[in-house]
This record gives sequence, structure tokens and C-alpha cells, in this order.
Amino acid sequence: MLKLPSLQGALRETIATLKRFPLPILAGIIGAFTAIHFNHLSFDIRQYAEDSLKIIMCCWLGLTAFISIQLFSESKRLSLLQNILIQAVALTLLVVYYFSLPHFNDFAVKDGIRYALYTIGLHLLVSFSAFIGNGTTNGFWQFNETLFIRILTSAIYTGVLYVGLALAILAVDELFNANVNKKFYGDLWFIMIGVFNTCFFLAGVPKHSQTQDSDTSYPKGLKIFTQFVLLPLVTIYLLILYAYGAKIAIMMELPRGWVSYLVIGLSVAGILSLLLIWPIRNEEGNNWIKIADRWFYRALYPLIVLLGLAIYKRVSQYGITENRYFVLLIALWLATVATYFLISRTKNIKVIPVSLCIVAFLSSFGPWGAFSVSERSQVNRLEKLLIQENILVDGKIIRPDSLLRNENSASISSLVRYLGEYHSFETIQPWFSQNLDSLLDSKTPHDYSYKYHKKEMVLDLMGVGNYHGRYERSNSFYIVSEYQDQEMATKVTGFDYHQSFRQHYRSEERTDYYTPINFGKNVMHIKNIHQQLTFYLNDKQLTSIDFVSFIKTLQKSGKHEYNSYKVPPELFVLPVETDSLFIQLNFNSISGAIEENDSMNIYNIDTDVLIKHK
Repeated sequence: MLKLPSLQGALRETIATLKRFPLPILAGIIGAFTAIHFNHLSFDIRQYAEDSLKIIMCCWLGLTAFISIQLFSESKRLSLLQNILIQAVALTLLVVYYFSLPHFNDFAVKDGIRYALYTIGLHLLVSFSAFIGNGTTNGFWQFNETLFIRILTSAIYTGVLYVGLALAILAVDELFNANVNKKFYGDLWFIMIGVFNTCFFLAGVPKHSQTQDSDTSYPKGLKIFTQFVLLPLVTIYLLILYAYGAKIAIMMELPRGWVSYLVIGLSVAGILSLLLIWPIRNEEGNNWIKIADRWFYRALYPLIVLLGLAIYKRVSQYGITENRYFVLLIALWLATVATYFLISRTKNIKVIPVSLCIVAFLSSFGPWGAFSVSERSQVNRLEKLLIQENILVDGKIIRPDSLLRNENSASISSLVRYLGEYHSFETIQPWFSQNLDSLLDSKTPHDYSYKYHKKEMVLDLMGVGNYHGRYERSNSFYIVSEYQDQEMATKVTGFDYHQSFRQHYRSEERTDYYTPINFGKNVMHIKNIHQQLTFYLNDKQLTSIDFVSFIKTLQKSGKHEYNSYKVPPELFVLPVETDSLFIQLNFNSISGAIEENDSMNIYNIDTDVLIKHK
């Protein structure tokens, strides 16, 4: 039987948590209800709801930032006014960050990476903010053990409670025909994550105290897990990497780039293992921990060299990108940490989260940051290739008379795509007499296709075809209507139904993802099976069309450059007749490849489907 004092105790604890962490809880509530607002917007409006997405991003950053500040203020016993001033500075920085974010449809990859770096940095800050300038190593470990257990507990409570409530709503909906809006399940999830999970987690965040510094308790299960699961796995992967290192040394070859991620994963697992058993390293019978600690960091050095060689191979061939920058940075960090724990007498484990936090923030901005270094490297590569092809002369782009079709065209195309997706064309603007921002007068800057078309236009000004991925192959094709860049109305006279149809065919083996075409009470699927387009109505096969012959006819009649074909719209029509239906496909684009023995793979289809009952 529940007793009233228990309810009163829970209420007191909730009020205490609200008083202790008002801003983190407010950030969680605002983020949750902003997500609910976004969830109820129609799909067409969502692309313009950039404010909602920016608010959610800033609330997530603010939640961890305000927690860190509160923990720091408590540990330093700052006055209420001092605490408010620091929180105000953090809030001001969040507002500045909000207004610095681009329109959500204009987000470059670097914006996402920078946000991830801020998120990682602030989460690491929570782990040591209460121990800046004070506290023992043991207290630091005990504090983070409590945080870790609280995170797991919060996740379990939130997950179980959400599933239980969602099933209850589903039961009411099914049993009483309540017609519950399906979006309500998403709303419930946002409330559970943003409000309940936040409050529940914060209620268990401990205050740093001398009690933690002197606490010597240690969960035996953690020791067993580390000793008999984590460390054996680390040892296995260590042996695999050393065997691979011996192989490349004997064969005198540079390591594969993939080995970088394996070395990083091994290093993280090894360091985590040693952190988990840190408090009991000096206890009697645990000499093996000291041995593992000493030899693990020594064993890292050859692997760091292997990591450096692997990334050097890629950088020397293709320059620095954000991914390679971070791999290099992690290699340097690992070397620094390994050296510290080998030569330091204090061996303070706070060095690990503190140094990672600093690395995350410093790499996110400035001329030394990941984005500036990567952009300079790739622009230099692009400049050299354009000069080599006599396209960039005296710092200006001179378009060649014929389209560039040699091996450098794919590299130039890839570099232009990289700048468009990760950065902008601002750096290379001085090469052009045209204003690159006004290339597409007919497109709004926030249109989804704007970036793609802009990259195409930049490549066109250079006289280079936009060939990438599978389109670089000589047997591939990309067929489009001559009027692809114009908004053309579709004639529907004489038909009962019209629907736009865009389908990406990943393989012939998978048939569960084909986009349905709904008309009336019927459902049609157009599947790509054995070089044929096969039409199904309500899961019953209607007919199949030989698509290879149709593609070859288009290739013969269309204007083409390299593997790109432009055909008149009147030829880009495929009529299909069945016993009950007349179907007409008015294509906008088709991409794929003709393989050996005239076999064909279709990658994408974009068409208007017209349907008429007989």
C-alpha cells in the first residue's frame, strides 16, 4: 500500500529538483513542446519551419550547458547573483548561436558536424564541471559512476513508461474506436524524453561533496564485466591489429584506411576499460590492473603509427577532409594521453574528459579548425587540377570549347560537390566573373534542389560534366527530358487518375519498399524485376514491359554528352495497356546502367503516372 509520506517525499524531491535545475528543465520543456508543434505541421510546411528545428537544437545544447554551470556553481559555492550572471552569459551564447544557424534547408554538412562537436563538448563538460580546480580523483570517479548509472536508469524508466502508455492509448483506440491521432504517439515520446526523462535524470544528479572523495565503494559486477568481457575483447583486437601491422611490414605496403576506425575503436574500449577499474587498481590482488594499465598505453604507440600511416596515405592522395582531420586529431590525442599516463606520477583521469572537451571545442572554429583546414586543402586540390587542364588561367575560369572528359573530370566534379555540400562557393568566387549566388534566378535559395542545381551550374561554367559515383562508369546512363529545368504541366485529358512517381530501385531481390500508387480503392506497384518494369494491381501482376528496348531507343534519339542524354518529352512517354487499365508513363528522368549481355540495372525513375479505366 502506498503511503502518503512517500508521495509527499516525491513531491518534495521534484520541487527541490526544479529549484536546483530550473533552466535545464525549462530547456527540456521548451524543446519537447517545440518538437510537438513541428510534429503537427504538414509535410509541405515543415521545410519552412526552420525556427522550430533551431529551437530544438539550442534547447539540447542549453540543457547540458546549464547543468554544467549549476554543478560548477555548487562546487565553488558561488552566490545566487554570480550563478545567474554565468547562466545569462550561456543563454546569450545560445541566442547568438541560434541566429548564426543558416536556414535549415541550407545546412551544410559542416553545420551538422559543428553541432555534434558542441554536443560532445558540453556532455564532457558535465562530467568534470563540478571538479574544476578542486576534488579528488576518487570523488571524480564516484560522481561519474553515479551519473552513468542514473543515465541508464532514466533510459529504462522512460522507455518502459512510454511503451506502457503508448499501448494503453492503443488499447483505448482499438476497443472504444477513439480515433486517436497517430501523431499523438510522437507527442508522447517528446514529452517523455524532454520532460520526464530530464526531470528524472536531474533528480539523481549528486552534489559534489567530501563524502564522494572518501567513498571507496565499488560495484563487483563492474569489475567482473571489465575483467572478463571488455579487457579480453581489447586483447583480441590488439592481437589482430598487431598481426595486420606485421603483415604490411613484411609486404612493404601502406595500411588500408579502414584500419583507422578499428584502431580508434580499440583505443576507446581500452581506455574505457582502465577507467572503469581505476578505483581498485591499488587494492591487494589487483596487480594485474597496474600491469594492464602500463602495457596498454605502451602497446598503443605502434598502433598510433599504423593509424598515422593509414591516414597519411589518404591525405597524400586526396587532401584533408573533415573526417581525415578528426582521425589525425584523435591520433595526436591518443599519443598525448598515452605519453601522459606513462610518464606522469599523478595520473589524473580527469585529463581524459578535459582534454577531449577542449579538442572538441577548439576543432569547431578558427583557421586551425576542421572546417577551415579541410576547405583550404580541397580548394588547393581543385585549383591545381583546373590549372592543369588550363581551365583556371591567371586566377580566372576560362571555359573550354568542349566538355572535359578525361580522368580529372570526375575529381573536379567530386571537389565541387564537396564544396557545395560541406562549405560554400565563397572561396572560389574570385575565379568567376559571374556572381555564383545569383546563378539560379528561377530558384529560391531555400528550395531543396537549389544546392544540386547550383553545383551543376558551377561545373557547367568550368566546362566539366557532373559525373560521380555510378554515373562515372562508361556503361551508365542518365536520361532526362529536354525541359527538366522548367516547371511543365502534365496533360491529363482522357485519364481518370494522375500521380507523380519517384522510385529508387536498390536491388531486384528486395520488393518490400516499392512506392505504392493509390487510386480509388486500388493500389498499383511498378517494380523493376529482371530488366523489366512489372505492373501489379492489388498485389496481382498485370503485365511486364521490356525496359531495355525502351532505354536503347531513347539513347539513340536523344542528344548526349558523355553518358547524359536529353530527349524530347514526346518521346519520353511509355504507354502500357492491360485488360482493365490503360496506363501512360510520362518520364522526367531515368538513370541506370547497361551491363554485359545487355542486362540492365535501373537506379532511379521519376515519372508522372496517368491511369484510365477501360
